[in-house]
Amino acid sequence: VSFLIAAILIGFVSAYITIRVLLNIWHFPLFWKRQRRIRQYSKAETAMAKGMIALEYGDWHKAEKQLIKSAKNSEAGLVHYLSAAKMAHNQKAYDRRDLYLSQARDIYPEEYVTIGLVEARLLNEDKPEMALAILQALHEQQPNNTTILAEYSMGLRNLGYWETLSEILPLIKKTRALDSAAYFELEQRYWAGKLSAANDEAELDVVWKSLTKKQQLSPELLAEYAEKRIGWGQEVTIEALLEKSINKQWNDRLVYQYGRLSLGPAFERLKIAEKWRKVQGDSNPVLLLTLGRLACRSQMWGLGQSYLKQSLKIRAEVETFHALAQCYEAEGKDNQAALTYKEAILQLENK
Repeated sequence: VSFLIAAILIGFVSAYITIRVLLNIWHFPLFWKRQRRIRQYSKAETAMAKGMIALEYGDWHKAEKQLIKSAKNSEAGLVHYLSAAKMAHNQKAYDRRDLYLSQARDIYPEEYVTIGLVEARLLNEDKPEMALAILQALHEQQPNNTTILAEYSMGLRNLGYWETLSEILPLIKKTRALDSAAYFELEQRYWAGKLSAANDEAELDVVWKSLTKKQQLSPELLAEYAEKRIGWGQEVTIEALLEKSINKQWNDRLVYQYGRLSLGPAFERLKIAEKWRKVQGDSNPVLLLTLGRLACRSQMWGLGQSYLKQSLKIRAEVETFHALAQCYEAEGKDNQAALTYKEAILQLENK
């Protein structure tokens, strides 16, 4: 009995060891493959770390080299390819940039949105139309994606595609793709662009009447509207709007447009602008330019020339030189006007 028990135990142990050895031999290729994969992952992580460090030091070439070195073996391979594309782009190596993006698409087709967004951002610097086309395609595939919506709207704004932008503004507001401040700024730029793009007075008035009373007093929108109307010689109602808006919120561009007005007595506008001067002081070159123009139109030559010279001391602008020369001409001082024109030309040449 003792012998039998010992034989059974020895047999069991032998069988167990034999089975374990056979299983290890069977699984050895998988084990070896797994260990090799772990080493590859480790090398890839090391390469990424080196690439990120090189990026911090501004060594784009080294960063690109390290990032792409182990991209295929990294669990975060997409990050490797996209970061390497950015580094190649920074070196103006556009062929390598496009190659990395293409490789990323082939290996990670399910990440087309991320890859497309990165490509659009890179192309936006020198090929904004192509970048916008990529964003448009992404928007058509995922119309409610807030990141795509935000970047697509910025592209439309930058390139002045106001009609297309108007179509997606409600969706941007609904999905909150932009925060309230950014949405307000985008809406302002949209209306300003529409006003600036108006080809005639009728089209301009249609856009203007689409605005609320609050929007019509917005400095950015009113400046665009006033610039168009003054340029076309249609100044009726502009003076009151400019005064009301400036009194509510100071804006240099509106003050500049106020000085361009020619309809009605300039002396009355000069008195209003003098009140602004009491608040703003004598340090604003735009206000001084406006005061100078209004004084000269009021035939107060000396006062107008004094304001214009003060403006030139603060900031020498060709337009201010021209206004000063015109003031001298109106007073009959042609020689002084000629010298001022000459000085304006020298100023232009030096810029």
